Amino acid sequence: MKLLNGYRIKLMLCGVVAVIVLSASNAWGAGFQDDFNRFDGEVGNGWMIWKEGGIESRIVDNEVLIAGQQRGDWKRSGIYRLVEGETRFSFDFKADDNFKVHIELYDYENKRGVDFYAWLGGTFSCGYGSTRKSIGSTVITGQYYNLVVEKEGAEFTLTLNGQVIGTVTDEDLPNIGNIIHIDEVFIGADAANGTVGSLHIDNVKIGQASIIPIFDFNGDGTVDSADMCVMIDHWGEDYSLCDIAPATVGDGIVDIEDLKVLAEHLFEKVNDPTLVAHWPLDESEDMFAADSVGDNDAVVVGGAVWQPGSGQINGALHLNGIDGCAITGPALNPADGPFSIIAWVKDGAPGQVIVSQQGVSNWLAVGAEGSLMTELKSSDPLAGPLLSETVITVGQWHRIGFVWNGYNRTLYVDGVVEAGAHDGAVAAALDAAVALGSEHGHEGLVLPPH
Repeated sequence: MKLLNGYRIKLMLCGVVAVIVLSASNAWGAGFQDDFNRFDGEVGNGWMIWKEGGIESRIVDNEVLIAGQQRGDWKRSGIYRLVEGETRFSFDFKADDNFKVHIELYDYENKRGVDFYAWLGGTFSCGYGSTRKSIGSTVITGQYYNLVVEKEGAEFTLTLNGQVIGTVTDEDLPNIGNIIHIDEVFIGADAANGTVGSLHIDNVKIGQASIIPIFDFNGDGTVDSADMCVMIDHWGEDYSLCDIAPATVGDGIVDIEDLKVLAEHLFEKVNDPTLVAHWPLDESEDMFAADSVGDNDAVVVGGAVWQPGSGQINGALHLNGIDGCAITGPALNPADGPFSIIAWVKDGAPGQVIVSQQGVSNWLAVGAEGSLMTELKSSDPLAGPLLSETVITVGQWHRIGFVWNGYNRTLYVDGVVEAGAHDGAVAAALDAAVALGSEHGHEGLVLPPH
């Protein structure tokens, strides 16, 4: 899985708390959201399993795996769900061996379906009734791909790894324009009788997208040598933040291809339209922590001290764990929709709070064993706090994050998924103040001197 799906969706902190950013929307925009980040291994959220022949479909390690030996010709297995009014469908897949990859869109009212598929070593094709059209772009065994199918009027467009590979209209497949309203989507595989194979599917998205790749790895607003150093530090690793080539999916390793892409963006200023608030915490004095993208400047109070020579990025705000904190207005209501938080933090102690919504809940805090935790949860009485396994209070900088995509809650530490739950919408909240270094109902509690 790619961290935050490889895109910038966020609220961000940086420093001894330093840099804080809020985003009110998932980077994929409005519409149905589903990235299979499910820690209990359930399909959920409307997706169902379809099985024919001997090929099985399962959610394993939070991803969709389709595998087995086929019994009968061209029987299909995969996942499907009902949709309403959606026109954009995308997913990542790894073509392991022998199976065809499929996505089929069906219009119940007009009893019509269109099928896009590819053989390994072959090209994508489109099927409508008994008619077929070759679209192009060879699929290579063992490589990762991102496929996007978009419908606009009577035209369907296929995009593979960020490049449009073809369109299909009535001129190509007569009467394909009769598919007016897509009611069901199927994603899966088929094969000839006796074929043994597997297919790995991940990152399924339904709905419009606004893709913003992350090139500013350290979040300082500029793509520069510091970001190149971050990439070099993870050279040869499967590190999702820096695995930026091919576009949208990566290839599971940080290498020369990723460095080439980063080089194309060096010295660019980063403008992230999804941000609701961003506190760089790079001041050297003053009682305000400026919001660089909005009007949510925070008031610095108590024993909080600016440290311009410290921090992970251009300084930090040192919170004393007693009364030092920064408080801003109601920048974001978690109940309004998908959002995320990212922060750079250092030190701290069990029971201390990093970010909270006053009178509501602690968004990011330190658990009893020194691990990252969040109290944000759904109204389900069985839902509870999320806790990471990694201890974040050991004198090192950690990039921490929380994402709610409309259905799943996920905690991240240093680019790695640490905990998650798929328990529905977060509980109703208030338009209350956001505090850095203060518990939701009490005085400042965050990071002591380091």
